[in-house]
Amino acid sequence: MVNQVLEALRKQSMLFADLPDSVRVPGHGDHPAIDALPLEEASIDDLDLALQALDHKITAARQQALVLQRLRDQARIRGAVDSDTLGAIFGREA
Repeated sequence: MVNQVLEALRKQSMLFADLPDSVRVPGHGDHPAIDALPLEEASIDDLDLALQALDHKITAARQQALVLQRLRDQARIRGAVDSDTLGAIFGREA
């Protein structure tokens, strides 16, 4: 059951409408990772660690998206169309 504090926060402001029920806190020091720490039990330090981990994931996803866009752009520059494979487009250069 969702904690009453979280429900009250969600109803209080649209800013908190998407609050998760729990957060993943990565391991640090001699503390093990916590996969689903209930949000109402999370400390401010737990939130900081969870935010850092999410930021790393977001950064990695953005970097991957950018490199895939560059690859697609290079394929288009070489005249590729939708059904062409990367192997066919770039295979001659390998």
